[in-house]
Amino acid sequence: MSLSKKFVIMLIVSVVSIAILNIATFYGLYSYFIRLYLSEKIESRQDVTIEFINNIIERQTLEDVDTIFSDVEIEFFELLDINNGVIPLAKDENINIVVDYLVKSGVTPKYIEEIIPENNLEKIVTLLRDPDSPESNFVQRLLFSLVIINFLILSFLAIIIWYFTKKIISPIQKATREIQSMKYGYTNSEIHYDKKDEIGLLIQSINNLNKRLSYQENIRNRLLADISHELKTPITSIQCYLEGISDGVIELTEANLGAITSEMTRLIELVNQIMEYEKFENAQLELSKNSVNPLDLLNQVKETQEVYLQEKNQTIILNGSRNIEIFLDESLFIQLAYNLIGNFIKYAGVDSTLCIELDSQSIKFSDNGNGISKREIPFITEKFYQGKTEKTGNAKSRGIGVGLSIVKKICEAHNWDYKIDSDTGVGFSIMITF
Repeated sequence: MSLSKKFVIMLIVSVVSIAILNIATFYGLYSYFIRLYLSEKIESRQDVTIEFINNIIERQTLEDVDTIFSDVEIEFFELLDINNGVIPLAKDENINIVVDYLVKSGVTPKYIEEIIPENNLEKIVTLLRDPDSPESNFVQRLLFSLVIINFLILSFLAIIIWYFTKKIISPIQKATREIQSMKYGYTNSEIHYDKKDEIGLLIQSINNLNKRLSYQENIRNRLLADISHELKTPITSIQCYLEGISDGVIELTEANLGAITSEMTRLIELVNQIMEYEKFENAQLELSKNSVNPLDLLNQVKETQEVYLQEKNQTIILNGSRNIEIFLDESLFIQLAYNLIGNFIKYAGVDSTLCIELDSQSIKFSDNGNGISKREIPFITEKFYQGKTEKTGNAKSRGIGVGLSIVKKICEAHNWDYKIDSDTGVGFSIMITF
């Protein structure tokens, strides 16, 4: 489940939980406090009734006997009898009868409004303002209890949210520490996170980056060792020849001069390879495309490599039509062909065959040579990668591991797709789709 969905679900659950708990709490507290309110209200009513009765007793005298059963009282008792002892106050005329009866009995307006309020809203406000009234006590108790309950609910939810947030933030913090360590090259460890959410994808990318940086560091270290060795060997050889000639140990013959020239040539080739890659690495390739037949260009490259092919008894077979025209940069395509055929000559081994198949959609280079292991395929187009398996050929024929990285850059410049397939002992192939 994605992280955004988790946050939405957590938010919905929190809101629903707060709402349900508030409703349940309100219902429970309301039921409890309403009983207290009614009890206090009954006591208040009893106080009012006792005061009312005492007031009547004080006012009633023998002189009032003739008015005890006046028309007002008779009308009140008739209304009381008709309604079985409970007078409905929904009708204005019933309210008037009750009020007349109370006034006749000597009840002051204060007590009349206590029993029959004239303005309910004003009455409610007045009751709530009175800190000693049952209504005010009921509201205060209910609100205070709801505040306490909501505080406890929010505190509990805050703890739960903190726990889940910590679980989410913890791998991010670990990833941050790993990235900071990677900046200084201090770590090769992986971050473990099994969930398939956004953080999982981020950590997976960081782990992949860490692996790639580790491989790049190993490649760089090996490159420095290889270049040091490759440069040291011809320089040492030249130095030995020159010192021998200077000391008179070695004669200044044509053969010895040829050996010195060969070592110088090898040294220049190594430097040129590095400079050639830097040209592709740092410059934005500007293509000069023309419609050309790639088969003609491939034949040109093949002819220049015949001497080296014969040394190892290697063969190149070209299959394709001369009617095929591809829109490409001619010089870059020749460079691509030189690199792929050069790799075949260096690493495929003796008595091997390279088959080049060309059509209007793609070109495929495949050989039956030594090949490389499948686990190395993702890295062979990286700069300076020379593989982990033992190389064929002698030291003079080996490069510095930039051939396929240049091929990759040429393909990217043309927006071509490429796919490499290989395994140890079964050969190497690369399919380039135009």
